[in-house]
Amino acid sequence: MAKLAQIIFLMASIIMAATIVRAYNVLLGVCLGLSGDNLPPPWKMVQLCKKYSIRRIRLDEPNIDVLNAFRGAEIDLSFGIPNDMLTDMATNKALVEEWFNTYIKPFVNEFKINYVIVGDKAIPGLDICILPVMMSFQDLLNANYIGQVKLTTLVGYNAALAYKDPPSSGAFHPTISENMRGILKFLSEEGSPLMVSVFPYRKYMFDGGISLNYAIFNETEPVVRDGELNYYNLFDAMVEAVYAAIDKEAVGDVTVVVGETGWPTCGSDDDATPAIAEEYNKKFVSHICSGKGTPRKPNVFLEGFIQSIFNEDEKPQGDSQCYGMFDINMNPIYSLSLVQ
Repeated sequence: MAKLAQIIFLMASIIMAATIVRAYNVLLGVCLGLSGDNLPPPWKMVQLCKKYSIRRIRLDEPNIDVLNAFRGAEIDLSFGIPNDMLTDMATNKALVEEWFNTYIKPFVNEFKINYVIVGDKAIPGLDICILPVMMSFQDLLNANYIGQVKLTTLVGYNAALAYKDPPSSGAFHPTISENMRGILKFLSEEGSPLMVSVFPYRKYMFDGGISLNYAIFNETEPVVRDGELNYYNLFDAMVEAVYAAIDKEAVGDVTVVVGETGWPTCGSDDDATPAIAEEYNKKFVSHICSGKGTPRKPNVFLEGFIQSIFNEDEKPQGDSQCYGMFDINMNPIYSLSLVQ
């Protein structure tokens, strides 16, 4: 009987562990960039997502043909309001309503819309426009009883933060601090997160003095000690600098969603290879799906989107073109294990 009880306990533990992994996999998504002149048609993109069990997609901005292709596919979507519309939208609510009626109303019952992203790294520069657009958009969501859609904005790690190292010193640039405070207060009140662009590759390449193992989650000993907190990977340190900046604004709790991260498979650098990209993304998936959070926020789950499904040859020259997991024929560039 004791042996039978041990077997039952072991089987229950395995089932529970599998359930937990599947539960945390819903926190993981992939960016679907459309800045390429050789991409497959939208219906094939949907087939690809289904084949590889990709259940969350983030678009830089909506495309009607792509949105129509995802109707009924049981794949969640997030997409953004383009930066070049923000200035006019901030002072013209009718433009916000037009966008809402074009991209939200017709699709809200066709697939789950996770996030509407008000600006893609539009801070600094357009930070004064973000909050007015968010408020107008939230009024429309409320009036139409659409509570599942959350608003956010995507900020860049380097562009938004004046201080980054050590992580506890993280602070927003003084020029954007006041507008960020208003945005964060809105996000806190609405229970929405701040979306952040986090690319350890770029910090590894351009800051110097960072080991590759630290950048790709392969260190087994702490590399950075910040007070009582230890950092084993660069990703956590970057996310926590953003958390420190948020906390310094003292507007309430705001979580972080990683709107884009990844590692390039091509380019001029020796470390931009499919093998290293596979290692980084595999460890990132494991990190997200563990549900462990980060040292500063150990009980706060992280959501994240990997950049990206395809390489995009119309993006600026350099590593930006090289984050794809699939080639234009929809074959994996490296071994994929997005879903365990």
